[in-house]
Amino acid sequence: MTTAVYGEVVRGAKVLLREKRLGDATDDFRWRSEPELSRYDAARPLTVGYQEYLALYREELLYPSPYRRSLAIEDESGRHIGNVMYYNIDAVRQEAEFGITIGERDYWGQGYGSEAARLLVEVLLTKRGFRRVHLKTLSWNRRARRCFEKVGFADCGRSYRSGNSFILMEVRREWLTPADQPDEVAAVTS
Repeated sequence: MTTAVYGEVVRGAKVLLREKRLGDATDDFRWRSEPELSRYDAARPLTVGYQEYLALYREELLYPSPYRRSLAIEDESGRHIGNVMYYNIDAVRQEAEFGITIGERDYWGQGYGSEAARLLVEVLLTKRGFRRVHLKTLSWNRRARRCFEKVGFADCGRSYRSGNSFILMEVRREWLTPADQPDEVAAVTS
């Protein structure tokens, strides 16, 4: 995976994060329609048909929200395996909520999610000016918690919604080592 990819945001050893494309809609629809994957997101599977979903998807690509951004995750061969996103963007507080889905089960438990999460968090904290990135994960989803802990997220609370128990986690820019921080932050903390 060394050739340039249109819309590339960042790449690691195993994954590349890129802007979403209309061609991603088929995978996204399939993943969001699957009951098991929806359960991991504490959501109901999609009930709309593909054509209706595609129309909404196209609209989102043409007129993106300033409070939400979603990126595709590709493996080394360029296969779309999932999505990573940040949303509830608060420019005043310089923070955003984080989410990730590895839709292709063959890639679960192999480090693809951890690398994608790490890459996006690094971009948000060092290049996009965020001071804090936070998330909610279902309390029973130990694999997700391990992934987030590897990236640097720490528990910061609990929450309950619609019969689900969530663990709240966060990572802050000041927790980065000086070498990981942007120049202007490293200069202030040195």
